[in-house]
Amino acid sequence: MKMLTEKANLPVDCSSLIIGEKYSDILDLPLKSLNISPVYVPNNPFVDERLSGHADLSVFHAGGENIFLAPYLRDTVFAENLTEIGFEVHFSNIKQSKKYPFDASLNACCFGNTLICSKNITDAEIIEQFEKTGERRIIYSRQGYARCSVCIVDENSVITADRGIYNAAVKAGIDVLIIEQGHVELTGFEYGFLGGASFKISKNKLCFTGTLDAHPDKERILEFLKIRNIEPVFLTDRPVFDIGGAIPILEK
Repeated sequence: MKMLTEKANLPVDCSSLIIGEKYSDILDLPLKSLNISPVYVPNNPFVDERLSGHADLSVFHAGGENIFLAPYLRDTVFAENLTEIGFEVHFSNIKQSKKYPFDASLNACCFGNTLICSKNITDAEIIEQFEKTGERRIIYSRQGYARCSVCIVDENSVITADRGIYNAAVKAGIDVLIIEQGHVELTGFEYGFLGGASFKISKNKLCFTGTLDAHPDKERILEFLKIRNIEPVFLTDRPVFDIGGAIPILEK
């Protein structure tokens, strides 16, 4: 069995991650230049076409061998490959559709032993699994797109533009940088989310799909990372854009 990423979204040194196949043309080479092998999740036909390539609507990693997949991925090569790698694959008993919140059941935000989610939207099986272990904490928020809305910095630090998540996370003892809404590209929408445009690739490196040059909070974001000894990695020269994140699954 290969070494799976033990703490969800907090790889020690990522060798492979899940990303939407829609973004292979843009991100394949930048990721491989970092010695990271992308595993492409097929487009989700049950959500809005503009979001069909967003991995965080189709895959949820709970840490270690536990991974949840949207029903459309049953009997796919993608699911078979995850099983062969060593994952215990759970096919969620959800019915996704194009309208929010029916596309967001798997869009909970897990980092280490913390889960940020909406009690009324997140797949009940995911919440139940976390509730079984007293060592894990659940932070509830109204925002169903929790993963999209949260840029994970480390085990106790995040960045978000969502005021509800900010308030709930601060109350739970998380260090949170609140930033201005928008300034992240998402084709077909007014704007996307920084959480969907970023992902950790090692303990001290955080990837962004593009640059933060046009973001009004660029300096505050970089300072927040610097204080925590996190190095930003910019995969492209274009303005940062939302891809529905990426999910680290294997370690080097």
